[in-house]
Amino acid sequence: MKKFKKSTAIVFISILSVLFIIGFLFSYIPMTIGAKTFVSFSGSMSISSDITGGMYGEYNIVTENPSKNDIVDSMLQIKEVFEENGYRNVNVYALGNEKIRVEVSYPRGSQTFAETYSYLSAVGSGAFALSSKNSLTDEKAIVLHGSDHVDEVKVYTNNQVTYMSIIFNESGEEIYKQICEAGSSVYMFLGDYSQQISISSGVTDYSNLTVSNTDYDNLIQLEQNIKLGCMKVELDPDTAIINTMSAFLSAGESASAPEFATFLSSTTFIVAVSALVVILVLLISLFAVRFGLFAILIVLSMLFNSYLFVILMTLMPSIELGLSGFLTLAVGVSVIYTYAYIFASRVKFEYNQGKSISAALEQSYKRTLPNTLIGNIMLFLMTLIVFAFAFGELLSATIIFAICMALSLFTNLFFIPFLIKICISFEGAGRKLFMLKKRSESSEKILVDDSDITISKEAK
Repeated sequence: MKKFKKSTAIVFISILSVLFIIGFLFSYIPMTIGAKTFVSFSGSMSISSDITGGMYGEYNIVTENPSKNDIVDSMLQIKEVFEENGYRNVNVYALGNEKIRVEVSYPRGSQTFAETYSYLSAVGSGAFALSSKNSLTDEKAIVLHGSDHVDEVKVYTNNQVTYMSIIFNESGEEIYKQICEAGSSVYMFLGDYSQQISISSGVTDYSNLTVSNTDYDNLIQLEQNIKLGCMKVELDPDTAIINTMSAFLSAGESASAPEFATFLSSTTFIVAVSALVVILVLLISLFAVRFGLFAILIVLSMLFNSYLFVILMTLMPSIELGLSGFLTLAVGVSVIYTYAYIFASRVKFEYNQGKSISAALEQSYKRTLPNTLIGNIMLFLMTLIVFAFAFGELLSATIIFAICMALSLFTNLFFIPFLIKICISFEGAGRKLFMLKKRSESSEKILVDDSDITISKEAK
């Protein structure tokens, strides 16, 4: 490898140091600049509720013998409504055919517990329906059920007036036409809530029901409630349980009041992050003591990988970092560190065999790269196989490990050769900069010297 001039290498190290500091600030440190607040890339990552805690809602299914597809469709609809309102860390579970549970991670940014409580309440607000009578049980009532006849609900603004449009499918359009022809009013039901809506005379378009309101927030809330009321399965609003929940390992009582603001600290998150930091500090210290300058540059490359990781995780909000993800991340970091350690140890071995520092670095890279690449590629392919069959938390953990392996490949193919060129530029500073012992002190050199002596005697 062609080395840099020493002055050029110093410039590169200075630039890298500045970039790493900037990367650290934007990746991990929340900042307020003027009126804007930047929560950092790591702060924007999707963190699972098993780490952060949050709120949950549990609802009994009242639909008799619901099909698996209907339950799954309803779960997806719940998740979609929350995501439309800025909630990315939402998990929806089916507890057999009897219950649906919704878990929302600790509110972040402008979100509050009160808002989260409101959305969870909307999930159990009841089924949506339109009727020609003020009672759904009236034998003469013509009823349009949202779960069967509503295609879409949307809110839009025109000339400073906000409208909500409930769009029907083909069969719903026919039923709505019958409701309109039966009288001058239509009754809207949403669980226990009901509202009478006047129908304009001369209506010819029966494909939708449009209502207006000057209060945008109220219509938005009604839109979400109707969407949730159009699920394929009906949930019982009277038996719904909504509560806060602590993270795994956290201690203390939860409160059911939506004003509960003093949220319990996540012991899990603190323990996980603290353990990860302690382990990394110990590994970095060990690395630096054993391998000197080269180790410090390797550590910088690992920090750079961490910046790329949090940025990629921010760009993929659907991938949540939970307990399983933390464990997977720890394994991925361990793999990257192991490859770096093997390479650095090889440098010492090559140096003790009589090679110069530059030759030891180059030969170590050439000899360890094939096995490193094979290991990375095999692990990456295994991850892809698991990915094909994974779902839920396992899917997120699989993607996190794949990101780690991709970053390891990037480091070994592009970053390590660049760092070697920088290291070679400081070869003149001597072995102490790289924590290399005098060859006479190493067992490897003693073996070589013995071999040389034997050959010399035979030659004589």
